[in-house]
Amino acid sequence: MSSFPVHHEAGKQQAQRGGPVFADSHAHLDYPDFSGDLDAVMQRAGAAGVRWINTIATRLTAVPSLLAIAERFPGVSVSVGTHPHYAGEGVAGHPAHERNDASAGGGVAAIVAAASHAHVVAVGETGLDFHYNFSEKEQQEAAFRDHIHAAKVLDLPLIIHTREAEEATRRIIEAEGLPPRGGVLHCFTGSLEMGQWGIAQGLHLSFSGVLTFKNADALRDVARHIPLESLLIETDAPYLAPLPMRGKRNEPAWVVRVAETLAQVRGISVEQVAEVTTANYERFLRPTGLAQGDGTPSVVTGQPTLAYAIGSGLYLNISRGCSLRCHFCPKWVAPIVHQYDLTLTRNPSAAEVLAAMGDFSAYQEIVFCGYGEPTLALQTLLTVAREIKKQSSIPIRINTDGLANRVYRRDITPQFKGLIDAVSVSLNAQNEEVYQRHTLPSLPGSYAAVLDFLRCVQAHVPSVTATAVEGLEGVDMEACRQIAEGLGVRFRKRFLNRLG
Repeated sequence: MSSFPVHHEAGKQQAQRGGPVFADSHAHLDYPDFSGDLDAVMQRAGAAGVRWINTIATRLTAVPSLLAIAERFPGVSVSVGTHPHYAGEGVAGHPAHERNDASAGGGVAAIVAAASHAHVVAVGETGLDFHYNFSEKEQQEAAFRDHIHAAKVLDLPLIIHTREAEEATRRIIEAEGLPPRGGVLHCFTGSLEMGQWGIAQGLHLSFSGVLTFKNADALRDVARHIPLESLLIETDAPYLAPLPMRGKRNEPAWVVRVAETLAQVRGISVEQVAEVTTANYERFLRPTGLAQGDGTPSVVTGQPTLAYAIGSGLYLNISRGCSLRCHFCPKWVAPIVHQYDLTLTRNPSAAEVLAAMGDFSAYQEIVFCGYGEPTLALQTLLTVAREIKKQSSIPIRINTDGLANRVYRRDITPQFKGLIDAVSVSLNAQNEEVYQRHTLPSLPGSYAAVLDFLRCVQAHVPSVTATAVEGLEGVDMEACRQIAEGLGVRFRKRFLNRLG
């Protein structure tokens, strides 16, 4: 069995370090188990050759502490989500039935907001746990779907937990589809058939210390037959310590024991296992600090552009998320508008946006329009708009994809009343088939949601315009105009490759 070719970051690091380089794809460094000696734990991980660690959120309220850990320790990245055990919980005092509100724990918007940081590389852990059923099954399934949708909006992979819930996990994934970057079945203990199904869907399988247990012969047989390019290793620390440390607190340094067992099972060297699984980790999670081919870091450096002028208008760049993947949108190749690079590695706060605006009194209009969809940072948008209205009478416009009500699963347009003077909505097509072809929406029912948004927003915003892009194959501009007028809103033609 040949080794993985050495042409990636892991191979370079291994050559430089003089030993194998490992990646722990799943740990919980924020747990109280590590509160007294995290520095020592991380030192031991480094000494063992563990270069990368993905530390996993089980509640959205834990994300700030996880990000603080990632800031302290190079090589640590964060995954953001709500564990199925807590799917029924509310967050920050909000009851569980408000789960789809932006402030609640499982809603798409709450996940997107929590994940808008450069250290966040994945969504999860999410999924289903029918062993303990600490949350109702219906709540777990709804939260799982929210996480899948959020991962699509964020263009991030999923970290999936499934225990005694294989049928439901498969049903939901097959119905909703995975994000383009796939996901991982973490702490995999399922059958070979389940593993092969997961790989066919676009998932990785991550093996933990369970692989080393004496009664895990069936699992080791599964690991023997999984393609190398689909393998990851993890600790799930502080849980599931491998032999011979079973029963003790687990820690990232011990992911090496998992690699050693996997090497024995596969009949290859530990160095080969380290090389393969670390390369898979880097390709799958794209961790913070991973070098590009020229050796530069992957994280954008310098100050982001949060406010930029075009003509007499001041434009505000407040969100990196988007639930569409429009093939005609330049941001997927080069997010440059005029001379402004609008790249964001996280969503800015309202205070940061206001500071970037400076003295805006000379502008004739202020427009929420930037790299991502501004309504995905709804609270920031509303806070900034209120402050603008306190200081001036300058009209405020939102350029939007019209999917806010679909994302939040409620009508958010009443919140615009008295704050927003105009809304420009990307209708984009005269029917769902053409819309799907050009916008590649991540949320089912998106075209119908845009039409509904146009109906709702008129009651609260004085000027509403639907737009479509001239020059896209199959888009009938006259039909789009008739739809807009039939809904009682204005229509405006936009032009392909003309920005700002």
